[in-house]
Amino acid sequence: MNETIDYAEMLEIPVSTLNVTKKRSKKRREELKDRVVEAVNERMEGAEEPAREEDGVTAADNLVDYGEDAAPRPKRRFLESRLLVGEFVAVLALCATILLTNIFWQESAINTFFANILSPSAAEDTVDERVYSELTPSSVVSDPAVVCSVGEDGVLTFTAACSVYAPCDGSVANVTAAEDGTYTVEIAHTSTFSTVLSGLTYAYCAAGDEVLSTIPVGYSDGAAVVSVAMYDAGTLIRAYTVGENNDILWNA
Repeated sequence: MNETIDYAEMLEIPVSTLNVTKKRSKKRREELKDRVVEAVNERMEGAEEPAREEDGVTAADNLVDYGEDAAPRPKRRFLESRLLVGEFVAVLALCATILLTNIFWQESAINTFFANILSPSAAEDTVDERVYSELTPSSVVSDPAVVCSVGEDGVLTFTAACSVYAPCDGSVANVTAAEDGTYTVEIAHTSTFSTVLSGLTYAYCAAGDEVLSTIPVGYSDGAAVVSVAMYDAGTLIRAYTVGENNDILWNA
């Protein structure tokens, strides 16, 4: 076959053009990255002195990559520091205020507040300055069938076997025994109002005890006359009467 004819026929053969694009392998990049990290780590382990910039290795080259999931180390913020300083200054100001008020103003609200916290018993020991007419007394006997009478001197008396109560809440000031074997109980209700119960067969309380008008302070077997005398600043109270249920009523 003629070479000229063969070449002409080859020129007439249709040829398709194919573009080939070569992508970089992600795996290859990761392998290259691992090699670099491994090389840096080996260099750091073998080096006795830190690498210098003149050796071609900077501080950034010495960092080891632990992956994308490694959390960065938190840094202290400037606002947090200022907040701590502000709290410290506030505490110092409060201490200085308390110190100054203790020196120059001992009856201030701050001093009273801290005094009640440090010594809560001081609030409980507050003196009751109420007068007797501000209190509502109750019956001094448990049985409404007991006949109670009030003499001209203002002393309430009865003779019966029953429990005996204080007319109002209070604190026992004194308990004494008489020669006939009966007991006398003195109760302080306020700083000025008090009651003296005499002729009790038994006394259920002692000096310093707190008593209530609903709990008996003693008992009478009915052998002796029980007397109840109420005082206002040492003066015998006469302006009261006894109701149908033996309850004490102040005169208006």
